[in-house]
Amino acid sequence: MNRRVLIYVLVAVLVLAGAGGTALYRLRGGDNSGAQKTAAEAFGRAWSGGNLGTIGWASGQAGTTDDPAKAVQTTTAGLTSEKTDKPSGITVGKVTESASGDTATAPLHVTWTLARDRTWEYDTTLTLVDQDGSWRPQYASTLVHPDLTGDLATATLKASTVTGRRGQILGANDKVLVEDRPVVVVGIHKAKTDDVEQTVTKVAGVVGVDGAALLKRVKAAGADTFVDVITLRKAAYNQVSARLKPIPGVVFQTKDVALTPSSDFARPLFGNVGAATADIVKESDGRVQAGDETGLSGLQRTYDEQLAGTPGVVVTAEPKEGEGKELFRADATDGKDLKLTLDLEIQNAADKAIATATHLAGMVAIDTKTGNILAIANGGPNGNSYNRALLGQYAPGSTFKIASGLGLVEYGGMTANKIVACPKALTVSGKKFTNAEDEVLGKVPFSSDFAHSCNTAFVGSAKLISQAQLAQAAGSLGYGQPNATGVTAFTGQVPAKGDTVAHAAAMIGQGTVLVSPMAVASASAGIASGTWHAPRLVLDGTGNDKATADVDPVKLDARSVRTMRSLMRTVVTSGTGTGMKNVPGGPVSGKTGTAEYGTDTPPKTNAWFTGFQGDIAFAILVEDGGFGAKSAVPVAKKFLTDLAS
Repeated sequence: MNRRVLIYVLVAVLVLAGAGGTALYRLRGGDNSGAQKTAAEAFGRAWSGGNLGTIGWASGQAGTTDDPAKAVQTTTAGLTSEKTDKPSGITVGKVTESASGDTATAPLHVTWTLARDRTWEYDTTLTLVDQDGSWRPQYASTLVHPDLTGDLATATLKASTVTGRRGQILGANDKVLVEDRPVVVVGIHKAKTDDVEQTVTKVAGVVGVDGAALLKRVKAAGADTFVDVITLRKAAYNQVSARLKPIPGVVFQTKDVALTPSSDFARPLFGNVGAATADIVKESDGRVQAGDETGLSGLQRTYDEQLAGTPGVVVTAEPKEGEGKELFRADATDGKDLKLTLDLEIQNAADKAIATATHLAGMVAIDTKTGNILAIANGGPNGNSYNRALLGQYAPGSTFKIASGLGLVEYGGMTANKIVACPKALTVSGKKFTNAEDEVLGKVPFSSDFAHSCNTAFVGSAKLISQAQLAQAAGSLGYGQPNATGVTAFTGQVPAKGDTVAHAAAMIGQGTVLVSPMAVASASAGIASGTWHAPRLVLDGTGNDKATADVDPVKLDARSVRTMRSLMRTVVTSGTGTGMKNVPGGPVSGKTGTAEYGTDTPPKTNAWFTGFQGDIAFAILVEDGGFGAKSAVPVAKKFLTDLAS
């Protein structure tokens, strides 16, 4: 007779004898639900606390393992990024003791908090065993999840991110500018080549990457690792595929990536999408996980949260062999489209035009009636990696005479016919100012001074207005106004104070006056329409509030505007901008600019041209381009010619 049977017999005898049976009931364990519940709850705390190794497990039972805590951790290691995977919560239900009294079961409601705060909940069962005077948890694969039976008993659980459709980037008239397009990732699998160095040399020569850096990465990679060499658009891949395919160890992956219509389209405004870097993961505060496809730069990064939507999570049980099973799915939410003001046709024309620049260059085109940015182009030799069109800070040179001319007309009594001397040089408080190529016009109407960009005429007229009035006139054309584009951009800097030398320099766009091509284009747009409108690019973006200021339009003085339009037209008909005289598409008004910079003798100069035709205003900067008429005007001419064709 075993111990439990003996106890039951003694209890029955004492009850029949009328003795108090409570003490003996407790002696045999009595109502063990309290101890069992305590044991079950202790297990729940240990698992959710990541401390399963600190509790005593039942041994010698079916389904047990030498290290139950390790077995549980191995099964769940793919669920979270924590060093020790553990549920975020466990609720213990009512404990039920078996008929024999040797075991008990407790329902567990298990909650996991997965990536991006997705919650996975399910019910499973804990078995407790009365062993060595204590109730101990018994290991079983079904303890981790009830579906881990049969072929899945040794499976591991893996949580994988699933993404929805990335939002498109749309331009004017809702034309798609960025959408998923096919690409081919060229890679090297070093286990498939007998001569790694030769493979790397050949591949680098075909696709134009740094061979030394690539070789270093390939050598450091595992034998079965796919080493990413370059990602090519389908059309670009087709041009080199015949040369790549015969190279031993070269492998390919195809996928869809959010891309612009061409590789040069408004670069680097849009940026690109790729695997998240460590810095992006850190800065995202948990929104982006390692390995995620995310915006890496430009608009794709600034508005990634809007474009990416909310990723989902799938949990699968993956056996060592055979087919796995999906246990949980939280669907992804598609990203939202981002709408811009860019015009597809105008942007293409700007990209083609800026590509002809002989030096690094930037260009912006603006709708004069609304301030909407129609095109943003950056180019020149290898020059489309930096967004100088929006971010560059340059002296505007003579293009700033649009602002100083407006100030002279509005506050200084200047008229187009007023005679203003244009000597070879003029000295202000010891500072000598000269004209380009020592030009001398003599005493001529102000319209001629403006058309031929006479510096000394503007320096000599500086006394007619104060620096504060100059800054006010420039501000009415947008210089220094809050940024309303929706992206990081420089709107210009015009000091409100300065001595006579600084004031004279500011009149001709030198000294401490700084602008971007966007700011210069915006000023021309203000003159063209008679009302300055803050440049806008992003119409419905969320996530970049610092660059979406609400800026009221500025109504300009009608008389002053008429004068400035006349002066800018004269530049093209008989001044420094005659290269634009016969451009198709209607009359062009504009202003050339040559801005000195640096400490060289003679100083280097950036070339400018800005103006408007119809409802389109624009500005072109060519770094180190010399005279605006020589370097910037041809770019503007091609831009307008292509638009008219």
